[in-house]
Amino acid sequence: MDKGSENEWLRKRLDAVILLLLEASPSGAASTTRKIERLLGLGFSQPEVAQVLGKKLNYITAVTSMKKKSGAIARGDE
Repeated sequence: MDKGSENEWLRKRLDAVILLLLEASPSGAASTTRKIERLLGLGFSQPEVAQVLGKKLNYITAVTSMKKKSGAIARGDE
């Protein structure tokens, strides 16, 4: 296994672990919007969030933009 494919394999596994942890939250399966908020709050970039959740970057950007307009992400509200 070369270094590139080994890194890709590891990235996919870590993405799966992150998703499982998001699903195992105390409140149960979170909405996609809540997952986006949590990942951004943990310091993930929008492209990284899109990759982890299997969504297009445009979707993540739109959700983030709507939340910022409502002030939820900026203030840290839920």
